[in-house]
Amino acid sequence: MRDTIRHGRRVRSGGVVLHFVAGTDATRATVVAGRAIGDSVTRHRRQRQLRHALAAMWEELPAGALVVRAVPDASTEPAGDLRRAVRKL
Repeated sequence: MRDTIRHGRRVRSGGVVLHFVAGTDATRATVVAGRAIGDSVTRHRRQRQLRHALAAMWEELPAGALVVRAVPDASTEPAGDLRRAVRKL
């Protein structure tokens, strides 16, 4: 995960930042939400929303390592932010 964040391609859309490193293996994804998002209930809710959005679009994701970081934003649609960020890849 650390190498993907440091050396991967970075794309931001609303309240989501994607870090991506292409690979020939299967797609691997991690969802991270830091304390800046809010209290633990808010962070876990955002992580769940992003995990469900990733599962819904899993076949569309490119092969490689993907780290999805939730960042503070007024957006109430993290799934839409994630979809727009993946399109930018």
